[in-house]
Amino acid sequence: MDENKVTILGGGHGAQTVAADLSLKGFSVTLCDLPQFANSEVFQNTMKTRKIEVSGVIQGVANIDTVTTHIGDALKDARVIFVIARSNADELFAKACAPCVEDGQTIVLGAGNCGSLVFANTFKENKVKKDVLLAESASLPFGCRIRSPIPGEGTTNARVLFRTKDFVVGTFPAKRTDEVIAHLKRFYSETKPAHNIIEAGLSNPNPIVHCTPTILNIGRIERVDSEKLGDFALFHEGFSESVIRAVIEVRKERENILAKFGWQSGYKTPADTSNFLYNVFKNCIPKEGVEEAWKTKGPMGPISEARYITEDIPYGLVTYSSFGKLIGVETPTIDAVIQLSSVMNQKNYMQEGRTITRLGIGGMGVKKLNQFLYEGY
Repeated sequence: MDENKVTILGGGHGAQTVAADLSLKGFSVTLCDLPQFANSEVFQNTMKTRKIEVSGVIQGVANIDTVTTHIGDALKDARVIFVIARSNADELFAKACAPCVEDGQTIVLGAGNCGSLVFANTFKENKVKKDVLLAESASLPFGCRIRSPIPGEGTTNARVLFRTKDFVVGTFPAKRTDEVIAHLKRFYSETKPAHNIIEAGLSNPNPIVHCTPTILNIGRIERVDSEKLGDFALFHEGFSESVIRAVIEVRKERENILAKFGWQSGYKTPADTSNFLYNVFKNCIPKEGVEEAWKTKGPMGPISEARYITEDIPYGLVTYSSFGKLIGVETPTIDAVIQLSSVMNQKNYMQEGRTITRLGIGGMGVKKLNQFLYEGY
């Protein structure tokens, strides 16, 4: 096992930026995406040049040792594997990893949204006998965006907007938390332990700050194309006093769930105070050209395809609601946002999303679940 080798699975904003950051720190980095996701212009640029230029809080041009779509080669001898991809791809990555993992490896999902249990269940179903630890973080180590390739060069350009104060990580089984945290501190000194993977998974700030403001600004968002009103940058424009109150209420409901388990959110979201929201988001990123915004032409596209809904509702708020039902904590505001999103997108997110049943822990109750998370299978 090569202690200096780290593999990043994924090809988007977070995966590429973490790959660049760790390469600049002197680690031997392999960046790997699944073949069905690897046709994006950004990943193809990185595969061709093996260079990622980073600006903002982190600066430099990183040379990535290996960029590939061959997951077996990517995992070989890597002590730590970061999976940084959309949550709806967790099962695909887990199935691809199952025949390739090695004794002594640690797989870290960031941000996990409880996806480490998807890996655990997939490995169990595929009779994986290797000693592989699973972990997940509440967030990425920083906020980042991929910008357009440098003209004529094709070099991927990532901008790091801010560092995460606490890189909170839970481990499965939780009884082995200390060894995982000690090793991850080699990469990120700000790594801190969560009680377990569920506490980390329920502490992701994205479902809190993405879903409710998107729904409450839906009229303006849907008029970007039809009325030619110009781009709409959610963090810059969408956080009025009323919206902030709704965001804080969603956060309170999630905190009530964590408290019932005897946990607390390891990651303090920007919804802590309205002043923080105004000071940070009102003066946010559009002038830098890196905030994902709804545009007449651009990454966010129609609301039915935007990850602020299609990821953060079914793999965020639905999970919160499901845990609330398990332990008798009401989540009326969360449920309202889920219902409105379902109606607008003509989906049944409550049925389709990541519930405790899909995670294989339905009916456990607080005591049994805590024991399972500590001991593992």
